[in-house]
Amino acid sequence: MIITGPAYGTQSSFCAYQFCLSLLNNSTHTLHSIFFYADGTYNANRFTNPANDEFHLVEAWQTLAKTHHIKLSVCIAAAQRRGVTQEEFANNIANEFELVGLGDLSDSVAQCDRVIQF
Repeated sequence: MIITGPAYGTQSSFCAYQFCLSLLNNSTHTLHSIFFYADGTYNANRFTNPANDEFHLVEAWQTLAKTHHIKLSVCIAAAQRRGVTQEEFANNIANEFELVGLGDLSDSVAQCDRVIQF
């Protein structure tokens, strides 16, 4: 799964999340990893703070990863351009998300029989 839509502002990431839930509820499919790229890296920002009556997508991704043992990979170059970083003075990457290079995406694609992008 590749996610390029931001956590808020479009429906892309929320639709991807719902798709993942549906996929995981179907015993014939598995989901090994989710790769956040371009504006999708905003899904990994731990300082995202939606209004009380809004769905907290960042926390939902974290729960999904913990519950189903899914790797949440974030493109390090795209994340740094958008201020999502793991540096000592500005660590704002949420738990369960991991900064990786595009090689990680390449490895994941090679191991899967299907790739879906939102």
